[in-house]
Amino acid sequence: MALNKNKTGIMAAISAATEGEAPIGQNRAHRSLPKGTVGSVRAGLGGIQDIDTALILPWGPQDRLELTAVNSGEEDVLDLVESIKQSGQQVPVLLRPAGKHDGKFEVVYGRRRILACQQLDVPVKALIRTLDDSEALIAKGLENASRQDLSFYERARFAQAILDQGHSREQAQQALSISKNTLSQLERVARLIPDRVGEAIGPAHGAGRPKWMTLAAAFESGALTNTDAMKVLNGAPEGAGSDARLQAVLASLGKRGAKEARPVQRAPVDGAVVKSTKSSVTVTVKRAGDATAFADWFDENIDRLITESYRSFQNGSEGKGG
Repeated sequence: MALNKNKTGIMAAISAATEGEAPIGQNRAHRSLPKGTVGSVRAGLGGIQDIDTALILPWGPQDRLELTAVNSGEEDVLDLVESIKQSGQQVPVLLRPAGKHDGKFEVVYGRRRILACQQLDVPVKALIRTLDDSEALIAKGLENASRQDLSFYERARFAQAILDQGHSREQAQQALSISKNTLSQLERVARLIPDRVGEAIGPAHGAGRPKWMTLAAAFESGALTNTDAMKVLNGAPEGAGSDARLQAVLASLGKRGAKEARPVQRAPVDGAVVKSTKSSVTVTVKRAGDATAFADWFDENIDRLITESYRSFQNGSEGKGG
């Protein structure tokens, strides 16, 4: 597979980003000349180059929550601004020629460093490589893995963004170096936790899989709603970190469970009572008075009725594309 074939070269590019050397075999003109000709020529030069941040365009799935979250990690960018101001940019970013915009580049990784350089009004130090979408995706994932600073929730959002942009599940697994099972868990978290809630909580770097899976399960079961979660988050102390915000939402589940609403009951016919809660639906038919005969008949036919109802449910689900 092409992805596996290019993995070694991509790792070399990442290594070169910290050493300032061009990896062997990477100093080549862009494979789609004359598209992106200026960028392709720059890619062929090799080594670390100074690039005007105004020439850099966004590309690919979002990997870091703090670049878009409302609680954001602008502090991380400000820390980078101060660091670059004092000591210069230590680690180059990775760019590729923008095929549809001659003379411009797309960022593969290093968005925060680019933002910091924009704020300082200085060019960004970059490696320019000719990578297709699959190669660029793996490079982005490998660079994240090499630093291991994405939280579980950021990885979930990154995985979902990869899939949303049309990449295959296999490509998502390779980009994140994860198994099928782990990808399914990440998808579950990204799908069940509303984006607004996840962004309001933040990356929560101190929280691993169990806490995020618990939160996802709470949304799935109905034990927690978007409104419930946002009420807790809006009431969090000013300056509370994302780990504290996540813990506050999880803590609210116990309080909410203790105050669970009374079951909803209805009586469709005399003698029969349907009781509905968040965890179950029960039907009771009393053997008393006029309802006794119906209760006996219901007892004899309940298995058939449930089977027929389930088949009807399945047929209805299939008709809706479920």
